[in-house]
Amino acid sequence: MASRRAERAAARRIRDKWRSKVWYTIIAPETFSSKEIGMTPANDPEKVIGRIAESTLYDLTGDFKKMHVKLYFKINRIQGTNAYTRFIGHDMTNDYIRRMVRRRRSRIDAIFPVLTADGYKIRVKVIAVPDRRIKSSIKSELRKKISEYLFAKATELTFSEYVKYLLSDEVKRDLSKALKPIYPVRRIEVRKTEVLHFPEEKVIELEREEEKKEIEVEAPEEVSEEVAEEEVS
Repeated sequence: MASRRAERAAARRIRDKWRSKVWYTIIAPETFSSKEIGMTPANDPEKVIGRIAESTLYDLTGDFKKMHVKLYFKINRIQGTNAYTRFIGHDMTNDYIRRMVRRRRSRIDAIFPVLTADGYKIRVKVIAVPDRRIKSSIKSELRKKISEYLFAKATELTFSEYVKYLLSDEVKRDLSKALKPIYPVRRIEVRKTEVLHFPEEKVIELEREEEKKEIEVEAPEEVSEEVAEEEVS
């Protein structure tokens, strides 16, 4: 009997714990039309900050061809029961990448950082597949051209514009056209992105440095023994 009562009491505690929690609606950034991407429970809004939400590009655009593109968002602001997020990166399913790379074909991977016009730093990973095996020297030329092209493009666009561009079919057409004089590629994809730095993080760092300087300036200076003796006399 005692064990049953303990079990019932434990079950009640679990129910009460869940009843005390609030469900927050996770909202995608404006880049993705501020669409709802899920729900998350918490008994304290501060515990929601920093949580990672995952969605697919298909869920946000309705384009069935984008089922393989996974997007990641980090909750950074709570307003009421809405949890607002910012985009922190994307990748593609392993099955999709495996289907791209066939036997007797080379695989070119280009990995490099870019800086957008409004100060966001992003690591970009591109995969290109020609229709046959090619020399290492040609691979190097293709990697260089990919990085140069996307780096230059980033300097022309804001973070939101650049993310949209990397996730679109336009980037594949532009890269294929840019690489054709070196060697034509059969398939090319921006397979992954990671946001390495948000401009507001630097602002916060600078504010903390300024606060530290103010504290140091306001701290009283030490009085030397000689000065103290003159004041006494």
